[in-house]
Amino acid sequence: MKKIISYLRCSTTHQLETHSISHQRLKIDLYCKFHNLQLVDEIVDEGVSGKSTKREGYGRLIEMVKNKECDGVVVYSLSRYSRCVVDTLSSIQLMNDNGITFHSLSENIDTSSPNGRFFLTILSSLSQLEREITSSRVKDTLNGLKITNKPYSNDMYGYDKVDGCLVVNDNEQKMITKIIKLHKKGFTIQEIVKYVNSKGFKTKRGGKRFYYNTIKVILDTRYSV
Repeated sequence: MKKIISYLRCSTTHQLETHSISHQRLKIDLYCKFHNLQLVDEIVDEGVSGKSTKREGYGRLIEMVKNKECDGVVVYSLSRYSRCVVDTLSSIQLMNDNGITFHSLSENIDTSSPNGRFFLTILSSLSQLEREITSSRVKDTLNGLKITNKPYSNDMYGYDKVDGCLVVNDNEQKMITKIIKLHKKGFTIQEIVKYVNSKGFKTKRGGKRFYYNTIKVILDTRYSV
């Protein structure tokens, strides 16, 4: 029986149910049982974007692949694995070089066959194209809303929405200032995440944990509206 490692990722804790960690886990478990695959380990990146490979779980997965600690890797979909074609193809080439297969449930991909590898290349390219087009449209929309001082998110950290306009939240602005100062001092986003969580700061939704994506948005935009 082949030994399989599953990789699960979601960008936010409140992501759509079809992309939630629990949903991915259920589908992967059923897939492994149906195909008589032994699921020996599960790696999870929660609250992390798929645009970059700088993910703790992803890094661990690649190390396991290099050490040939499994026979295959299974994911729910390519978008849960990576949003970058180059990263996807290079990592899966590494798997192929080490005799490890890659399985993606949503796209029905199994790289043990030439057809599976070819199909993977096409879908990865389409996935990245879709992401880049969507990103461009979102940026254009946000810039327009910023200029008119209108809220461009239901949960804008650093501001409160009052009568359709933005009002500064002093406590959250102090938090943003601290995050920016830490980043200027050379702290990585992961280090900043650990810091703010250790201090017990709350997110906009009242949660007790910040994630990589939350801090990255603050640093990218600095909420300058």
